[in-house]
Amino acid sequence: MNRWKVLASALCVLAGHRVLGQGYGGPLTFQGLERVQVHSVASRGMGAIASVACKDIAVMFTCPSALTSLHGVHVAVAGWSWGNELEQEQNYAPVRYYPNLSLLLEGLTAKIPDPNPELPGFTPADTVQRPYDTLGPNWRRSECASRPLHALVSVPLVERGLKLAVGGGVVQYANLNHFYQNNNVMSPAILSQRPLPTMRPTDDNPLTVDWYQRLRSREGAVWGYGLALAASAEKYGLSLGLSGMLLRGSTDDLEQERARGKLVFFSNAFRADSVYRRISSAGTSEFTGAEFTLNGRLEGRHASVGFALRLPAEITRTYSWSVEVDSTGTPVRFSQKGEDHLRLPWRAVMGISVAPRQNLTIGFEYELRPFSSVRYVDAQGRESSSWLGSSPFRFGVDFQAAPWLALRVGLRNETEVFEPEGNHLPGEPVAYSLYCAGIGISYGGVRVDLACESGVSKYQDIWSSAISKNRQRMWELLGQVSYAFSWGR
Repeated sequence: MNRWKVLASALCVLAGHRVLGQGYGGPLTFQGLERVQVHSVASRGMGAIASVACKDIAVMFTCPSALTSLHGVHVAVAGWSWGNELEQEQNYAPVRYYPNLSLLLEGLTAKIPDPNPELPGFTPADTVQRPYDTLGPNWRRSECASRPLHALVSVPLVERGLKLAVGGGVVQYANLNHFYQNNNVMSPAILSQRPLPTMRPTDDNPLTVDWYQRLRSREGAVWGYGLALAASAEKYGLSLGLSGMLLRGSTDDLEQERARGKLVFFSNAFRADSVYRRISSAGTSEFTGAEFTLNGRLEGRHASVGFALRLPAEITRTYSWSVEVDSTGTPVRFSQKGEDHLRLPWRAVMGISVAPRQNLTIGFEYELRPFSSVRYVDAQGRESSSWLGSSPFRFGVDFQAAPWLALRVGLRNETEVFEPEGNHLPGEPVAYSLYCAGIGISYGGVRVDLACESGVSKYQDIWSSAISKNRQRMWELLGQVSYAFSWGR
């Protein structure tokens, strides 16, 4: 294949940006925007419950009505550190008619000696096909980083029995750091079962398959700059809130495709030929948008109920990439610019908290993420939808061990917007749990909150004769300092 055919192929791949799952290592689009940060460190310590159980300035963009529960002018700053360890392990079963294919894809053919061509019955089909590089099927990657989480201020206002409060600040809306890699991508996907298995080729009509490595990487975040307004009628225990944010953010993006060979399949044998081809796309993505949240809470002596509604939103990504295509040792470079859009539907959170004792609060929260209604519009105006919806839950406990000390624990369920390849229950996304713990220390008007979260996400991409075991270990450490100024009436 000459360089111009490779260039045309690269353009087709890059122009067809869609929101895809993990298995084949699809392109970068809006990965990460499905998970919006909960900014309150106190809330994160008890499972990220924010709609009812946490009276903290930092919930102003998830539960703005909580601002009316604060006394005095509050200011708060927070930061966080996080780490990930990602790994993928691929296992292959022998394929009928092509017994050496599984050994080639697992990088084990070095253990097989070359057959003796002088033995009776030897044919070229007996030749052991070996890789032309040192890449194996498995990979592992670790990363960690630290960033600010928010800087906020709130001011209470009281007017004729109706308590009002206003707040504002800047928060990290979503962490967009992302990495995925697959060292054994094949096109066409001969090991796939869906939508249909690949038919067996014949000697006079062989099947040619491109064999390559593909990876994608992104670093950056989207930030929210906003205001929140809350009002409460203390006589009825009812409070309402509204918040709005302008979203701005940028990321450094990288996509790479490296050819590992070309596989030609006949009726009872296959041949691996060497191919040199590398496609690399590096650049930036700029994200813009807005989000508004409505929230209400009804608070009683021993129980509270609340809800939060995130209005439909549209986020725009403007990308500018430099693309390099090399199939001869002399790369061809060109630039690519475009704009795509992600249209998010209504999202809702409902919660309830009970206080069996004055110093003990137990909270439950249920979130509706109808992401199956998400619409992705690419640079050519084509609309598609491949995200999966889910309904994660959260549970947390806050124990006031002393007037100056709060202890918190929690558990929350998280989901991705994609399902594993070959999922036994089509439409069920990848899910995992995060375990949370936190502590709050108060002295005078100063309050320090610390929290940690940890969890493991595991899922398997299942092909017709192969399994890719994916694992992600994750942890987060968060810290927040707030100060309340006295407010005279």
